[in-house]
Formats: sequence, C-alpha cells, structure tokens
Amino acid sequence: MTDLGARLEAAALSLTGPGPIKERLLDAYSQHLGDIASTDVPGELGEKFAAMILALHQAKVLPGDDVVRASVRKLSNDQACRYAELVIKLYGMFAGMKYQVASNRGGARLTAPLAKLLSAEAVDAV
Repeated sequence: MTDLGARLEAAALSLTGPGPIKERLLDAYSQHLGDIASTDVPGELGEKFAAMILALHQAKVLPGDDVVRASVRKLSNDQACRYAELVIKLYGMFAGMKYQVASNRGGARLTAPLAKLLSAEAVDAV
C-alpha cells in the first residue's frame, strides 16, 4: 500500500470534482480507498471508516455489477455526503499530522496549545 496520506489526498480531490456526489464517492473509494483497512485509520474516525466500508459492501449485487457500485447506488444523497465528509476529515487529519512531523524535524520544539500558554501566563502573573 502506498502512503495513506497521499491516497486520502487523491480521494479528497476525487470528491471535489464535477458530477453527482454518489459518482464522486464511488470514484474516490474504488480508485483510492478500497483496500485501506479500518485498522489503518486511528481512533473514532477508524470506527466511522469501518462503518463506511460496511455500508459500501452490503447491497445485493446483480450480474455484471460490483458490490460497491450497487451499494453506493442505494445510499441516499445525505449518506453519500456524510461519507464524503468523513474522507475529507481523514485527509485533514493526516495532512495535519504530516505537517506536524515535518515541522518538528531538526529538533524543533512542539508548540503548546494556546489555552495551555494562556494558563501558564496567568500563573506567572500571580
């Protein structure tokens, strides 16, 4: 499997192209996400990704069709939009992780969250 972040980026770009959301979701999943295991995705988003995989593999298949295409056809537009949003969230999460790792190479310090900095300043002022 190639870089998960790159595959999520390609899927996200597929989702932003022209055409109906169901066609874009089918393309994104079939071309870029189909062989990603839910265990490759951490935390709560992994559970949601597993639910998406299940939903995209449960329709009865007609001769000459495939299960993902048949399952996507049976989704409502709202369901297709939710799965597309999930893919975009996953891409954003991995892009953020990649940025954080790249920013910390060479011994750079991790930046503290703003709330933590503000609370430290409040303690120092007392």
